[in-house]
Amino acid sequence: APTPEDVKSAKEFVRGIRTPFGADEATEKPFATTEAQLNSVIRLGARFIPGFRGKISVIDGGLEGRAAIPVPYTGERWWLNLRAIAPEFEGNLRLSRAEFGRFSLPPDLALETLRVGANLTLGNELGDTVLSAADAMYIEDDVVMLSLTLKQVGQNGIIRGVFGTLRGSDMPQPDDIQRYYTLIRTAMETGELPAQGSYLPYLLFTLQAAYDGSDAEGAQNSLTSALLALTRVCGAFDFNTIVDGLGETAFGDKRTWSVNCKELTLNGRIDSRRHFTTAATIQAASNRGFAVSVGEFKELHDTLQSGGFDFTDIAANNSGIRMVNLFMATPADQWPGLLARIKTENDVIVTFDGIPQIMSGDEFEKRYRDVDSPEYYAVLDYIEKRIDELALHR
Repeated sequence: APTPEDVKSAKEFVRGIRTPFGADEATEKPFATTEAQLNSVIRLGARFIPGFRGKISVIDGGLEGRAAIPVPYTGERWWLNLRAIAPEFEGNLRLSRAEFGRFSLPPDLALETLRVGANLTLGNELGDTVLSAADAMYIEDDVVMLSLTLKQVGQNGIIRGVFGTLRGSDMPQPDDIQRYYTLIRTAMETGELPAQGSYLPYLLFTLQAAYDGSDAEGAQNSLTSALLALTRVCGAFDFNTIVDGLGETAFGDKRTWSVNCKELTLNGRIDSRRHFTTAATIQAASNRGFAVSVGEFKELHDTLQSGGFDFTDIAANNSGIRMVNLFMATPADQWPGLLARIKTENDVIVTFDGIPQIMSGDEFEKRYRDVDSPEYYAVLDYIEKRIDELALHR
């Protein structure tokens, strides 16, 4: 299971390779990582693929990667076992060895299969983009030094491709996201939406706008576009960079908006509003496994940075995820009936009574061990049962 230290290390990895979204020209930059950091990234990534196991090792003159993936519907009785070695290089990434179970594969064929598979899965020739991002790799002790060429990752880039694959369909168009963004911002400027107090009017306004747009855009796209716009206005700051990348040109207008939602609360808390909104949006733009894991990673990180692990944040996340699941699974013509069920905040988000609140990393480890323990999942089950009782879901 990933640890708080893994989350911190992976965050540093992402920060190290990230360039500003929307850059028009390819940018070359050096990047250094370590065996430990790469394995932290793998431990977090494994949360998105049930049963996945993986490890990267720095070996003499290259990197060795091993992975084991359970074959679906076999009860983990059958596994795909993979091993590959990438030597130091200049110019183009190459493999010196590739193994599938006990069989050796021609390295060039294995790399070409990976490229084509990524192109087909992610679209927009992203296999080519990812494999060509590294121009050189050198190994020094346990440090991996890369020369990366990174470019715009928005509309036709990696972010949209990955989210579209997780979601199982193409992402909404930037112009659609822009329309909802302007709609929400305008309602704030005119006073139709409040600048203080309960966040509920924002949720109802956004869901109603998505319903109004569902005929033209399709229900799933209208809901995703509307929530992406809402998150840009009122969600977690760190996710706004990703939202901008998904929209590419969606937030390019230079109007100055004077009203913000900094003081709005959900369950009496500003952070609950951010958690609920951002988790709901990630769910609409990807899938439940990704949305749940991102919230989990944030709480693990907080045990090192912000005071501790807080199950009430998980409760806010999962309440937002469940709201989106219900709307996505319901035909749009029945959405007015769902909206009619939401009269108070606690028709859509659980109260935090009885849910364990902020605790240090040491206390979390003592009580719950890690995020794979039965004790941890018992709290998640309790939260889900509480969500089942909300008026929206009951």
